[in-house]
Amino acid sequence: MGVNPAASPSRPSVRLFTHDREGVFLRRPNRFLMMVQDGEEELACHCPNPGRLVEFLFPGERMILEKRVARAPGKAKTDWTIGGVYYRDGVVPLFAARANRAAALILPEIIPGLRELCSEYPLGASRFDFFALDAQKRPHLIEVKACSLVEDQVAMFPDAPSLRAMRHLEELAALSREGYVGHILFVIVHGNPQVFIPNLHTDPLFAAGLSRSGFAPEPCEKETPPAAGKVRIHASLLRCDPQGEAVLIAPYVPVDLGYGALAESNRGNYLLLLEVPRETVVQVGALGLRTFVPGWYVYTGSAQRHLSQRLLRHLRKVRKHPHWHVDYLTPHTQSLKALPIMAYENQECALAQDLEALGGTGVPGFGCSDCHCQSHLFYFPAPPLGNRAFVDLLLRYRAHPHQRV
Repeated sequence: MGVNPAASPSRPSVRLFTHDREGVFLRRPNRFLMMVQDGEEELACHCPNPGRLVEFLFPGERMILEKRVARAPGKAKTDWTIGGVYYRDGVVPLFAARANRAAALILPEIIPGLRELCSEYPLGASRFDFFALDAQKRPHLIEVKACSLVEDQVAMFPDAPSLRAMRHLEELAALSREGYVGHILFVIVHGNPQVFIPNLHTDPLFAAGLSRSGFAPEPCEKETPPAAGKVRIHASLLRCDPQGEAVLIAPYVPVDLGYGALAESNRGNYLLLLEVPRETVVQVGALGLRTFVPGWYVYTGSAQRHLSQRLLRHLRKVRKHPHWHVDYLTPHTQSLKALPIMAYENQECALAQDLEALGGTGVPGFGCSDCHCQSHLFYFPAPPLGNRAFVDLLLRYRAHPHQRV
């Protein structure tokens, strides 16, 4: 079942931010701070979303700012908060915690016969986003997660490892064995996703846990009996306008939890980003001497087992005997970053072709001694993660783990 926003009736709205000012993105010094330019003024803005947000944060992107109100005198370190970002043909709200405001619109749709709703509900040593009772007086516990990563009609969560999300999942699974009905609601805040999947590339532990402990009930008038030890997984779609008003487009977005085995398999492909700070001549095994000009290099590889261990080895510059061509280059880099793409298929050659199509200059013979490619290492003069086409390529592969893209 897909999502057809055009077919959704008009629904009540909820405000996710206030549009007080606009500017363009400059940089993000840390997770909670963004620098934004408005005319001649450079503004330090609080970032209310700790995710990586790599698909949004390109210099020059238009940001919507909300005037920040200090909870106590002198407590606010910045005057502005990032409310949202213009992205493709819409607006993405970035206040992750305010996804809870949409609960009043969504929960009556996904919990039939909802009678009571209590927010910030304490239970033992934990506090859950919501507690509710249904028509049969069964107790429900609900955790709400904002999902802003939507690419190629696929919504994914999280975009960075989330120990907090894993803890909530485990707590809900345990409490469901004690008579509670546990729910995790993923509030998708933009796009037109046809399916929601756990992001096994950035958080395989959460993806595997969601597959083990979760199930996605089909939308129906009568709720199916709750299963002990299982957590109900829901995904709903909001759409937000530039003023911060969001409407519920689809209370049910299909959820696919079938990626647990792949997440646990620890196999797939990867891109390794290497920054070479100065011209360097390197003896690359049997390839001989190679000259690397300053800039960024992207290496594509695969591991049919032990993917995470392979990446940790690549990221270690010292105390390793060179085995792959890239091992000769890593000691000469200023920075290294690994981008896993979990998949059953070996896609490193397809990735190499796509990197060349993006304008990467291949280093002849590098990393491709066991295939017919000209190279598996490509030079880019600027940081690849600052290139929207490169980010789109990465997310497209990640959105379809079972498909060749």
